[in-house]
Amino acid sequence: MQGTSRKTLVLFWLLLLALIGISIRADASILPPLPLTVVLLTGGIDIPIAHKRMRKPVYTWESVCLLEKMFSVSLEDFFDEKRFFNTVITVNLGGFVIPLACACYLGVTRPDLAMLEICVVVIAVTHIMATFYSGFGIKIPDYIGVVPLLFALLLAPDDAAIVMFVAGVSGVLIGLCTVLGRIDAEQEGCARISLGGAGSFHAVYVLMLLAMLLGVML
Repeated sequence: MQGTSRKTLVLFWLLLLALIGISIRADASILPPLPLTVVLLTGGIDIPIAHKRMRKPVYTWESVCLLEKMFSVSLEDFFDEKRFFNTVITVNLGGFVIPLACACYLGVTRPDLAMLEICVVVIAVTHIMATFYSGFGIKIPDYIGVVPLLFALLLAPDDAAIVMFVAGVSGVLIGLCTVLGRIDAEQEGCARISLGGAGSFHAVYVLMLLAMLLGVML
């Protein structure tokens, strides 16, 4: 999975197993953690949805090697004669499609006005805190899930886990889409932009994990 090291993947699996163990000890259903399993298994699948012409940044070999080390960027994307990327914009199956489908289902079956209110806040926070790195894509902080967590506990304490999940996942993913509109394609670019994948998968996974852990604890 681009942008995710093996150590991080191992940590995510261990956290998932810990969540399942906590659910069993609390006599709670182990079905809610199942989407997290599917998310991890499908996190390496990106579905192309669009193409965009973007300027290729002029980087030295050392800079590109650093990008490869930090974000698993392919070296082949930089060293050809083309001055522009034919950028592929994708949605990640595990980090975008599945979480959004789950959030939509819960939002329809368990509606709450607080979901909409928190979602708007999370969209704004994601848009502000997201950073576009030329050569890599959109990066958001891994800890962004704390925002919907705090608001859900404040506005909907009786149903905080579901409200946090729906508002947090929807807000982060919609916020990611809004970032596309502020990228100046004539000044910066990258070969691939993965929504819910590289740069944002960690944040989405941690958010879902926190929501499910909250559901077990409450």
